[in-house]
Amino acid sequence: MFRFPPLTPFVKKLLIALFGTWILQILLQNWAGVPMFEVFALNTGSPGVQTLWQLGTHVFAFPTGPQAVFSMLIVLVFLWWMLAPFEQRFGQKRTIQLCVVAALSAAFLALIVGSIVPNPSRLYGAQALLLGSIAAFAWSYRGQGRMSFFGVIDMKPVHIIYLVLALSALMFITSGDAVALAADLGAIGGGMGFIEWLRRPPKRRRRPKRRKKQSSFDVVQGGRTDEPRWLN
Repeated sequence: MFRFPPLTPFVKKLLIALFGTWILQILLQNWAGVPMFEVFALNTGSPGVQTLWQLGTHVFAFPTGPQAVFSMLIVLVFLWWMLAPFEQRFGQKRTIQLCVVAALSAAFLALIVGSIVPNPSRLYGAQALLLGSIAAFAWSYRGQGRMSFFGVIDMKPVHIIYLVLALSALMFITSGDAVALAADLGAIGGGMGFIEWLRRPPKRRRRPKRRKKQSSFDVVQGGRTDEPRWLN
């Protein structure tokens, strides 16, 4: 039966932050002339001081035109669908860590490709969080049978990852944006790698070696020379 998952605490705050930041960008850019998109979006062609904050702010950068309204709402709904179940299963701390890993993985790979291709595009939007959460959630069920994709289609977990990879490839074919493709691959790989990191075996603490206690007594030679004796 298709239904929305419960709105978990962190996902609720994230959706509010994304939507609120988008509204603020619209007001500042369209009505005050402040180029907020250029401030938030990651400039992959000319890294500089601004890259330090754009590594994280690129997920809050969205176009401010009328055509962006529908795409923004779709991203928020899909984040709710995929990230809320992850938080239910792994908790708020791990969900925050996943978002950070997905955003940074997408940004770093986009910067690498942006330094190679001519006329690289800017990286923006919360798609990295969405793809990272889909990949992580599916990879966490690897080898555990089938799972429901958005409550509609039963698929093997690995097939869900194949599907998002195919969609990213299709987007690249239609747009020719190598930076966006690199960011998608980085986010997907980051989500899968995060699950592998969670599955690592715990480190065993090495017990400190016990030092042999040295005797507090000294050996001294006795006073008689004819018969060797020792006094402790």
